[in-house]
Amino acid sequence: MKFFTLALVIVLFSGCKSLSNHVEPDLMFVQENDISGDALVAQSYLLLSQEANRLNNHDQEFALLNELAEHQYAPAQLAISKKLISGHGAEYVDGTALEWAQKAVDNEYIPAILYLAKWYQHGGEGVEADLTKAMELYAKAIDLGDPSAATELGYIFLNHWRTDKGYETAQALLANAAYYGEAKALCGLGRVYQNASKLKNIVKAAEYFEVSYIRGYKACAFELGYLYHKVAIDFELAHHWYGKAASAGSADALNNLGMMHNNGEGAEIDFVKAQQYFKKASEFGSALSFGNLGRLYEQGKGVKQDIAQAIKYYERGVELGDAQSMHNLGSMFNEGSGVEKNRQRALALFEQATLRGNRFSAFNLGNAYLYGEGKEQSNERAIEYYLKSANQGYAAAFCQVADLELANDWPKAKSYYFEGAKLGAGICAEKLTNYMRIRNERDLPIVTLLISLANRGIALAYRELGIIYHYGGFGEEVNFLKAKENYLRAGELGEGMAYANLGYIYEEGKLVAQDLQIAASMYVKSVEQGSALGQNNLASFYSKGIVFEQDIPKAIELYELAANGGNVFAMVNLADIFWEKKSHALSQRACELYKKAYALNYDDVITKYSQCLTQLDRDPQAAYRLLEGGLQKGCDACVVKQAEIVLAGKLDDKTEQDAIQILQQASEQGNAEASVKLAQLYEAGGRIEQEYETALYWYHQAVKNGQVDALNKVAEFHWYGKGTSRDEQSAVQAISQLAEARNYNVASFVGEHYYYGVNIDEDISKARQYFLLAAKQNDDIALNNLGVIYRDGLRVKVDTARALDYFKRSAELGLADAMYNLGALNLQLDQTSIGLEWLLKAANQNYSQSFLLLGKYYASHSANSTSQIEAAKWLQLAADVRLPEGMYQLAMLLKKQNSNQLTPEAAKWLKEAALSGHEAAMMELEESASVFSYEN
Repeated sequence: MKFFTLALVIVLFSGCKSLSNHVEPDLMFVQENDISGDALVAQSYLLLSQEANRLNNHDQEFALLNELAEHQYAPAQLAISKKLISGHGAEYVDGTALEWAQKAVDNEYIPAILYLAKWYQHGGEGVEADLTKAMELYAKAIDLGDPSAATELGYIFLNHWRTDKGYETAQALLANAAYYGEAKALCGLGRVYQNASKLKNIVKAAEYFEVSYIRGYKACAFELGYLYHKVAIDFELAHHWYGKAASAGSADALNNLGMMHNNGEGAEIDFVKAQQYFKKASEFGSALSFGNLGRLYEQGKGVKQDIAQAIKYYERGVELGDAQSMHNLGSMFNEGSGVEKNRQRALALFEQATLRGNRFSAFNLGNAYLYGEGKEQSNERAIEYYLKSANQGYAAAFCQVADLELANDWPKAKSYYFEGAKLGAGICAEKLTNYMRIRNERDLPIVTLLISLANRGIALAYRELGIIYHYGGFGEEVNFLKAKENYLRAGELGEGMAYANLGYIYEEGKLVAQDLQIAASMYVKSVEQGSALGQNNLASFYSKGIVFEQDIPKAIELYELAANGGNVFAMVNLADIFWEKKSHALSQRACELYKKAYALNYDDVITKYSQCLTQLDRDPQAAYRLLEGGLQKGCDACVVKQAEIVLAGKLDDKTEQDAIQILQQASEQGNAEASVKLAQLYEAGGRIEQEYETALYWYHQAVKNGQVDALNKVAEFHWYGKGTSRDEQSAVQAISQLAEARNYNVASFVGEHYYYGVNIDEDISKARQYFLLAAKQNDDIALNNLGVIYRDGLRVKVDTARALDYFKRSAELGLADAMYNLGALNLQLDQTSIGLEWLLKAANQNYSQSFLLLGKYYASHSANSTSQIEAAKWLQLAADVRLPEGMYQLAMLLKKQNSNQLTPEAAKWLKEAALSGHEAAMMELEESASVFSYEN
């Protein structure tokens, strides 16, 4: 019997090793020969061993297997390996399951090769996962002509080498396998076209998935569901294909259906249905579902909150190797949420989850190393884990790496910000844009990147686009309409700062006509979304009484919110209010805020903070050193403050001469503020001897150093002969230089100096001469001033026709002041329609006097309700901008509409007008029968 068996096995084995025919070199696989009759006999003996096993005749079973195996019959060797894995037969054979499987592999038995490859691929049963060995075995099977091995190897590249090269290799392997009818390979090709950057083709991906499914690989229904769920968003199709996958037994499809109900994708959020799907998925063996079930029980969504049950689900998920369960349980221990806080256990779970690809756990480990919380502080290890998180798809991790690299390696930091931004991290895009703007770099397609992110609904991208169109940059011109469009879209998506930025455009009035009402409404929206910038800007409106009634307590409340939100402007604004109160406690509070702003690198606060050190801390030396540091950062005002400390006698080791010397040195180095301070000291005298000639010299130095406003003082000195001979021509020349520096019309600017008596004596006749010169150049201000001169007969005969002509020319050039004057004069001349037309144009440019005149016109024009409504509207606007006459007229209108009795609202406006010094309002209050108390 033994001899017969031996002969038979030798024949069969030799036959098994010659199953391949010659093939052309461009074909990966070979055709098998027909199986010989002797091989069928050998297989029958193997079947006999299986029958012996069924009859529990293990002696006979293993006698047959051992005899076949001794003669290198690979199917028997593989059978022994599988028996040992199942815990059966160790007493009948020598060696381990791995050793028996390897024997079958050595005999080039393809099922054994595939079996051992999968074993190494996934690990278990005492064998550690080893992808290299698995890949070598699959390659061996491919060489022996098995197309399924190419499929499995292709999937390894799909799952573990998600690079262009990895996807290209997977494509080659899977395409060859698909050629030989591997339906699973078709599904893998779909994944290549879905996920590869260079090869990406979503339409082709869907086609491959569907063909794979049609050809019998039902598991590919899950891939179609995922495609429509996460990539080519179509929740209806996602539900459809997940349903088919679930029907085919896919536990992960059930889990993802649960996620869709959990997130409200394609249907209303339904945590109850989500829990049902997760529960069913867990029963079908989905490890992922345990993490999701645990989260529902942890948060009490769709079920009664039950921390103990949540932990049970998480622990079961951990046992099954679910990374999300590990992460969620780790988070509970990390935060002490429902369990006793245990940082070390949390980190251990995060490490396990990271090994299984959980990006959030990797991010948390990065934080642990960065902040030294549970791990020894190490920026290098932090970067290592942040990069793991980033490479697993967590875009925000790229920002963390970039932040750490920023100080030492800007090009590397820039590349990380760019990668994070491309993956959808708005904060990465914001930082990249800002840092490139500061460095004036344009080597990356920032606008294209931001538009791409905006199209994905990322609010920060819209805001950054708004900033680019607001201020220009990255190759884009300033464009108000585009800035407004992007700011509004960002605001609608919850980015409150965008509303604040848009509000500032309307407040500033440069890109569009100033509209404080719109500005205020934008600031209110910004505040509603929690923007610190909006809180600061709205506080400033309340503080100054712009649009709203002045309300310092409300301003302080908003400044406090903004300061707590990290807005340095609010810190300084709030500190300024406290400092002005002159109380010791509030001054201390102010100094705390100045110090905090300084700590946040807001260098503009240095001079104010130095006051705290000098006046409150009584430490002028510290203040002097602080200011010295400010000088190194380009703070021109710091040297002036240093000089003031010295001149006040605060430093024993420095004299007044030292103060003059440091100012002179700073001036010689181009510091205009130092030049002006020297000029003021020599002009005023007192601390040093008064010297007009020296003062004039330093005013000239200030001009050379860039402080062109000092030309006003130069003009004054020449006009009045201070430190030089009286010289009108030199004074006019200085004023002309100032006009040129400011890009004003020179003749008009000189004319205004004569008209208003600025730094020279008032002279309307000379002013008119200069205005006439400017009028020939169509200067709007000069034309308007000429209109006033001829309207009012200022050193000329009144000429109404000429006044109207000048006003109209100026108004047509867009000057709101001229629009108002033209409208008012036409009303005077009973040209009502023309007058109202121009007053409305002025009002549209927020010219407040036009509010008042329109209100008075409608109030006196007619008693009908339409006119009275119009009167109330315009007078309300005039009152809102704190015009005393507007407040008074509104009060009188409200009184008139209330049977000549003061209403509380009317009394309020009368009080406000009186507080502003309006005499008629004061008299009205005194005569009124009502009693109001107000403070002067």
